[in-house]
Amino acid sequence: MHLIVGGCGRLGSDIAEQLSGDDDHDVVVVDTDRLAFDRLGGAFNGETVVGDVTDRDVLEQAGIDRADGLLAVTRGDNANLMAVQIAQHLYGVPHTVARLFNPERESVYRKLGVHYVSGTGILAKLFLNEFREDALAHHVRLPDDEVEIVDVVLGATAHGMTLEDFELDGRLRVAAISRAGRTDVPLPGLRLERGDVVTASVSRGGRRHLQGLVADGG
Repeated sequence: MHLIVGGCGRLGSDIAEQLSGDDDHDVVVVDTDRLAFDRLGGAFNGETVVGDVTDRDVLEQAGIDRADGLLAVTRGDNANLMAVQIAQHLYGVPHTVARLFNPERESVYRKLGVHYVSGTGILAKLFLNEFREDALAHHVRLPDDEVEIVDVVLGATAHGMTLEDFELDGRLRVAAISRAGRTDVPLPGLRLERGDVVTASVSRGGRRHLQGLVADGG
């Protein structure tokens, strides 16, 4: 996969290093500050481009025309939103994710159909999950492979579901839900929303059901 990471801060550099460690990934990091690339460790084996990730000339230099994915993780919500929209609508990039700092903008991102990640504790895990074949980002896989503890970002199919319906007769159990930057243990009457980050235990029989509720199928 040819992947572009827009922004080489702490998060962007961490994601870029991990992605470039996979032989199947060609990674290009874009940042306006050449010195930002100093954050990339010796394990990084991709390329760097100095420039604005919202600039089409810069994106084309980074190979946007053949990109399989773009992750916009700059320090600005507007830049991240613009970058993924350019990638989606002008170049047809199939996988795009924008970092979101201001939770008040979540409704705007949803209306625009922009896949985003907010919060801090599991950001890197969720971004990397967008480019793994398995739709579920594992926290823990138990030894007998019958139960996994996972993080997932819910898609439109799950929006409005009750917690009882989501838990699928015991094949899923929700431990926590992160919404608008806050993480809580859910109450029984809670209705789920698209974009919720759910930490759950899932049995082998519930995995296919859960994958169908993940944002944009993965």
